[in-house]
Amino acid sequence: MRIQSENLKKNVKERMLEAAEQLFAERCFSDVSILSITKKANVSNGSFYRYFSSKKDILKEIVEQAFNRLDVSLKVRGKCLESKLTRLIEDYLYFVEDNTLLCKVLHEAEYIETSILKNLKRILMGKLSEIGFKANDTFFWFFWGSVRFFAIWSYFWKKKIIDEDDFRDLMDFILHGVDPDQHQLDSRVFDVTIEPVELEQDTTKMKILQSAEKLFGAFGYKKTQISDITKSAGFAQGTFYLYFKTKQDVLKELVIRTNKAFRKTLKNVISNFKDRRDAEIAGYYAFLKFFRMHSDMYKIVREAEFVIPETGLWYYEKIHQSYLKPLKESMDKGQLRPIEPENLAVFLMGIGHFMGMELIVFEKHSEEDFKKFLMELSPTLYEGIKGG
Repeated sequence: MRIQSENLKKNVKERMLEAAEQLFAERCFSDVSILSITKKANVSNGSFYRYFSSKKDILKEIVEQAFNRLDVSLKVRGKCLESKLTRLIEDYLYFVEDNTLLCKVLHEAEYIETSILKNLKRILMGKLSEIGFKANDTFFWFFWGSVRFFAIWSYFWKKKIIDEDDFRDLMDFILHGVDPDQHQLDSRVFDVTIEPVELEQDTTKMKILQSAEKLFGAFGYKKTQISDITKSAGFAQGTFYLYFKTKQDVLKELVIRTNKAFRKTLKNVISNFKDRRDAEIAGYYAFLKFFRMHSDMYKIVREAEFVIPETGLWYYEKIHQSYLKPLKESMDKGQLRPIEPENLAVFLMGIGHFMGMELIVFEKHSEEDFKKFLMELSPTLYEGIKGG
């Protein structure tokens, strides 16, 4: 009888873990209630507190299980460097393909809790160390940033399987980088001036948006109420509804405005360079400076990924589209190695994505730090792991 009782308890806990994993993956973490978890698991509400103290507690256990499974799944094997890297990347992509819901939960959890990102980074860095790399931050962003973002782009957002040609492009980029002929970085890439984004007009609507941006950045979208926004802006709550139907409409407009302002800034910076290899490093530097100046904007974009997934995807698709023509033209000029622009754009975005997470969202760095990191990144970006 005791064994049956233990099995029953185990089944109850496992059902709640499975229910929470599915709900967290399908919705934003903050939108999932303990009641919705117990209802989906078909257990009583009181059962939850026999095993978990809070919603964050059950998330923590899901994340720990994910880490254990990932650590076991990523096996370093092979005789040469290329075969070891190929198998490691294959293992990671297969893991995401087979555990897409779990990886979606992990993707949001990284943003919710700094320690989760650090622990995941420790596991992934450990695999590179097993191969023999003394990996630093920039090496990590180059390798795992491009691999992980490609998996997110493909499995989460585009819902497609990475085929042999895609994988070949990824390996080509990782091993050989983008540079066909040992380009020397133009020192002017760090002579970048970023102007702060200014309100187009000092109107009531713009004041509401400005208030929302500050509050979303400081406290998060879910914890900010419409009344908080209007109070901070100096208006009665009813004024809000003259311009927006819902709080979500405000978030969407902020994401759209951020995207427009950032792409305009990036275009102005990149236009100063005739060689795309210089433009890439200048673009990363502009990206870091822009969002360091507007860190609330960056937090809003990241939160929108989970709160309004279609708006978050729209943001990244617009960035992706802006890459394609310049990359193709640069390849035609012989400035970049021939890698499918659709894929290369995702790899380059991935480096910036995870670099921005660490240097803007979770840590505070100076512009001199940005320069140092990018000087370290450029040889690997140009020449890949075999040459960098």
